[in-house]
Amino acid sequence: MSTKKSKKLNTDKKEKKGLIKFLMSGDYLASEPLEKQLPFIAWITFLMILYIAKNYQIDKTLYELGKVKTQNEALKTKSIVLNARKISTMNLDYCYKELSKDGLKPSEQPPIKIFDYSTENNVDNKKIKKDANR
Repeated sequence: MSTKKSKKLNTDKKEKKGLIKFLMSGDYLASEPLEKQLPFIAWITFLMILYIAKNYQIDKTLYELGKVKTQNEALKTKSIVLNARKISTMNLDYCYKELSKDGLKPSEQPPIKIFDYSTENNVDNKKIKKDANR
């Protein structure tokens, strides 16, 4: 039984050596069946290159998308801070404090409307003259 195993191992080793010798010699590259398969092999190679290029492009796009997301989060935070600051400056008490620093204070009298009758009369007179010329 041991002789059968040893013979089998010897034949396996010889086959492996023969396979390695066959691969290293390159004779299979010149064989006719391989030449018939060259267009198919070229097509598969092209598809593999295309697949690798597409994966590279997707990785690059995802990297840029991540950068844009982080920038978006930073801008959103900045927007919230500026909005809060704007709302706090719109507070009337805050405005009074800022104005009092410059020596200004709110008026105690309500505002009144000032009319300039000289310009209003001139406008009315021009309208009357235009209507009279028609």
